[in-house]
Amino acid sequence: MKSLLTQLRHPGSARASSSSSRGMKLDIMHVLIIAYLEPKDIDAGLSACRYWRSVWLSDEIWPKLARRWFPGLENHIRNSATGGQDLGEMFRNILHKIQRRMSGRFASALHHQMCLGSDRFFTLSKDVSEREGGVHCYDDVDDLELDDGTYFPRFMMYNNGRIAWWPEAYVLPYFAVVDDLRTRKRRAYIFPNHRGEKQGFKTAMSGKLLLMGRGRTLHAWHLELDRLHSTRVPEEFVRCIAEGETVLIVTKNAELFIWRFDREPEHIDVTGCYIKGPLGTSHIYDFTPGQLVSSHNAGSRLVQNGMLLDFIISPTEDNVFFVITLTPAPKKQLRVHEIRNGVPAETYSLDRSTCPDSTMETLDFTNLRWEKVDSYGGYCLMQAIFPAAQSLNPAAHETACYPMGDSLISVCFNIYTKSFTIPHYHHSSHRSACQIWNDRIAATDTDNALGPILSLPPCGGTERPCDKSRLTPVYTTIPSGRGGLCRRRRVSSEKNGFESVGADFALDSNPQYDRASAENANAVSSLVSGVKRLVGDDDFLVLIIRQSYTVWSFGNEIAEKPLERGRKSWRNLIR
Repeated sequence: MKSLLTQLRHPGSARASSSSSRGMKLDIMHVLIIAYLEPKDIDAGLSACRYWRSVWLSDEIWPKLARRWFPGLENHIRNSATGGQDLGEMFRNILHKIQRRMSGRFASALHHQMCLGSDRFFTLSKDVSEREGGVHCYDDVDDLELDDGTYFPRFMMYNNGRIAWWPEAYVLPYFAVVDDLRTRKRRAYIFPNHRGEKQGFKTAMSGKLLLMGRGRTLHAWHLELDRLHSTRVPEEFVRCIAEGETVLIVTKNAELFIWRFDREPEHIDVTGCYIKGPLGTSHIYDFTPGQLVSSHNAGSRLVQNGMLLDFIISPTEDNVFFVITLTPAPKKQLRVHEIRNGVPAETYSLDRSTCPDSTMETLDFTNLRWEKVDSYGGYCLMQAIFPAAQSLNPAAHETACYPMGDSLISVCFNIYTKSFTIPHYHHSSHRSACQIWNDRIAATDTDNALGPILSLPPCGGTERPCDKSRLTPVYTTIPSGRGGLCRRRRVSSEKNGFESVGADFALDSNPQYDRASAENANAVSSLVSGVKRLVGDDDFLVLIIRQSYTVWSFGNEIAEKPLERGRKSWRNLIR
């Protein structure tokens, strides 16, 4: 394949008189050749030759590549592009990040803990005024103990390189901290006029907003503009869903309001999607293990008929969102209703040819909880565990699937292609933390904090037989000498046991950090609330174990503090 690609290079001394006909032949050869290439080959080729880039990123080629490998990506790029942006270059950047994440080749890593007074990695920002809920000094927070071990931090949300956590989720539910991994800036917020209330707070976070509300009042802090904007709705709300600067507010009687930052809420009539009535939250134990987390994006349940509801906001179209409904009886029926310009536009149903009755009715699909599974319109709507003793494909041979025990069955929907998919993944423990992203599942290998993270492809059945001869690359972290950051090191290539499970790669944390993390986790009583989560996107993968976490960056390297960069520049100048 490499020799074929080499022949496609344009010699620098090519004569202008023959460039037209020769270029046309080469373009045809490109079309023929790339039909046999994989995304990783295209990514490498785009970095190797300027002429390849000009052909492969042309308006004729890149959309074909996007449709072939990443359904929905073409629509996402076209909808999100601003005036003057090069669409081919946008495709190249996204492809490169996807390949880095899928290969495990992280740029840098960080081992850290959620802490306040002793934190030297993040710098507390004072850009939000105290009058608008900004915290400039931790001592100003009433009832907050700053000594290590006297407060119990809880991870709540991740979005776009930001980690939101609550230093005291139960004692101080109105006190939130957001750490930005890209800028190393920390923002801390207090719910204005909270009056010491301990219950009833609703939270959400998008790539631009942190939301905290209670009763009829909702506060939104803009994470880029450092401004607060608040609003009220006619009745008490039970959920808020955010995407960019757009928020959906769901009231206790299933009324729906759309609110955009710096504007007033607008009521949306979704008659025809569901019958309005008292609304409750799906029970947390309805969700598969590994997802037992705060219910900020857990589906809601209509009390009268048991119908489950969920909502998705389009990230690229301001006037589009989706209402997801799951009818539990007499026969389960999953529907996605598209709302455009405040009016129901189309309804998409999960067809029984995609998900037969034997799967839909047999598996314990008792929940709705949207979760992004890629950066181009893919969402997981619901999941269930399929026992290892059964088989989704009775005709499959023994070698058709990796011997990984139980399967995680996911029902996914792409808001651009308007299509459903039902991938299933094998992983060693149904209690392990996991995340689906870019058609792969990242899962902790064991329930032990010392266990590595494995990246596994979806089960391909008889179309993807086991290949136990391929060595699984294992990457660990070693100190980089730059302010607590770590760099990647590949563990020596030898049999490690991951080949038998079909892992694409394995990520192993620094052993010294892992031992400390395990000791800290064991030192805390199991009765104290804690979470074990895997979250992330194309740029970051984050493993949270109680108050400790590891971040792997697949985009640019995690930034140094400005002071550290200044010292480094000064040392280089002296030399």
